[in-house]
Amino acid sequence: MRACLIPISCLAVLALAGCTGGAFIPRGDVGAVVSTAPSRDISLSGVITQKSADRIMDELESHAGPSVTIRLDSPGGDVSAALQIHDQLKRSGKLVVTRVDDEARCMSSCTLIFAAGDQRLAGSRSRFRFHAPLYVGWLPLPGPVVALIEAVTRRGIANTYAEASPEFARYLAEPGIRALDSRKGLALSGEELAKRGGNFVTGIP
Repeated sequence: MRACLIPISCLAVLALAGCTGGAFIPRGDVGAVVSTAPSRDISLSGVITQKSADRIMDELESHAGPSVTIRLDSPGGDVSAALQIHDQLKRSGKLVVTRVDDEARCMSSCTLIFAAGDQRLAGSRSRFRFHAPLYVGWLPLPGPVVALIEAVTRRGIANTYAEASPEFARYLAEPGIRALDSRKGLALSGEELAKRGGNFVTGIP
């Protein structure tokens, strides 16, 4: 199993789910299905778990080519796992294309992976959702501690979006939107995201 050294300050994301609808998939469940094609397209579908993150990262490490396309179709899932994939993509030294095809979805923590692309492609009828993280830890914690964990994670998510598109991060924080402060959040089609997202989507395939 992949060993991870995680600073104490990052404990916030370990117990958070970014899955639309608030579903939490325990670590032992099957979770997302990861497959690869000879072209080095990597597909990630279903709920994002640590297991699926490990498989994605192993595929990235084994690929010596100059570019990789990550095809996404996910309702979200483990925020920590999604951020690990994001960071691995950013450190890979490859040209990274993240893609959500027509009728596919990229919701919740999946959008953190989408944000890692040098090119971010979304079908006009694809579906995205941006919303507040939800603490789903195994151990009950006092309300103020949960609020702090969620606030720290929310800030990290906002910074991740801002790296891809500062304009889009500002849009999500506007008083009439405030997507990351709401469980419902903001749902957009790929076409709408391309229009409103300040280059968060770089192209419609």
